Amino acid sequence: MRLFGSLLLLAAIATAVPAAPRQTATIGSDWRFTVDIEKLGEAEQWFREDFDHSKWSKVTVPKAWDLYEEAMWGFEGVGWYAVPIPGALAAPGKLQTLRFGRVMYHTKAWLDGKPLGENIGGYLPFEFDITGRLRRDKPSTLVLRVDNKPRLQWLPAARNIEWMQYGGILEPVVIETTGRVSISDITVNAVPQDAGARVDCSVEIRSREAAERQVTLRIAVGTVVKSAVVKLTPGATARERLVITLPRAQRWSPATPFLYTLQASLEHGGQTVDSTSARFGVRKIETRGRDILLNGERLYLKGVNRYDEYGRYGVNAPRQLVLEDLKRMKSAGVNFVRVHFPQSPELISLYDEMGFLMMEEVTINWWGNGFSGKGEEVQRADILDFAIPFLERMVRRDKNHPAVVFWSMCNESTTDNEVGIHVMRTLIRRARELDPTRPVTFVLATRESKGHLAFEDTDIVSVNVYVGGYKGKPANHVDRVRELTAK
Repeated sequence: MRLFGSLLLLAAIATAVPAAPRQTATIGSDWRFTVDIEKLGEAEQWFREDFDHSKWSKVTVPKAWDLYEEAMWGFEGVGWYAVPIPGALAAPGKLQTLRFGRVMYHTKAWLDGKPLGENIGGYLPFEFDITGRLRRDKPSTLVLRVDNKPRLQWLPAARNIEWMQYGGILEPVVIETTGRVSISDITVNAVPQDAGARVDCSVEIRSREAAERQVTLRIAVGTVVKSAVVKLTPGATARERLVITLPRAQRWSPATPFLYTLQASLEHGGQTVDSTSARFGVRKIETRGRDILLNGERLYLKGVNRYDEYGRYGVNAPRQLVLEDLKRMKSAGVNFVRVHFPQSPELISLYDEMGFLMMEEVTINWWGNGFSGKGEEVQRADILDFAIPFLERMVRRDKNHPAVVFWSMCNESTTDNEVGIHVMRTLIRRARELDPTRPVTFVLATRESKGHLAFEDTDIVSVNVYVGGYKGKPANHVDRVRELTAK
């Protein structure tokens, strides 16, 4: 239906969070950095194990390189990072993953001079398997080459970018250590049911054992527990679905942002081999006719577009500053946040806690609009080679946040031609496969939506209307906003 409108380490460069039998260590200090304006680093092999990185600048990670010094503000190009990883983090016999929260934009990585791999795309996490790669007798050296220069073939797929595309490592770098059987993903869909809730939980379990393994999966919300025996094939990933019924449950909404925690564990031979958790809210979002419904009640959205950045702090603003900003939004009656790229997990968690709704978006922005005036922004269907993996990673990371209520496929792009319609329809279809519980949309920059045929497949028709803002008489009062948007 459419709608209009851990291990505690003494090493100084790492901090760890105990979570036995799963351990997570943050690589938080002793980072070195240098720019590579002439792009010499790869040819000169700055990633070599014996290369001297000591003359590079000491820097803070995570932090945008734009903020390292005045001369770096707005720098778009190549920068290199190096950091030692202490031997105490090596865990023979365990699985180890090197995980990056957000690095802008194209990353190549080496460990002790040997390639780990590369990632194209900022805003979302990526990881490398480093099982057996860390040395116990001395520190290993991680080296990164990072390039934040925009490319038309990459997202956001436009020469002009509507926001500041900071460079460098913008979210924490961590090493996660687990057993050879572990929980790799949890999906929670919790909806109201009478006075309680139905909590539908799907758990992904990976096995890197050489033989078949049988484990007991347990999930719990408070004192309510469900379990199942899962048979694991060597080297494979299994998915098990369990449903918990809560006899009484608080609904999540902007007025009552009540959160629950689901605990999940794996047991084998009487021992816990892995455990983790997921936070969720009990709520249902849907469309009916011209209405958006939250928990069966008509919802009126009052929102803003807010990036996860704050002046010269970039995307790493102090938590207290962010909290003060969000409290002011709440006091002004704001209940909805719209964004053009995935926000940090910490910010979305604050939205969960404070009761903000949000629409999260695939970072296709101004695609095909030709704003550069050079005639170079030719639309191609192979943008899907980047957009589909982006969508998949965004949904996988943020699907359990009750604050996230809509998925958007793009902003203000040319979606009224054959290529644009095909790309939107493909993304909408994939979004529904990944998450059938949330409405899907994309956003126009004009009030004329008839040529954008992919809207036939969406749940919501979204149009940016600028009357009373960029043009026309200003809308200084709410009544004026309603008058303008009703036309």
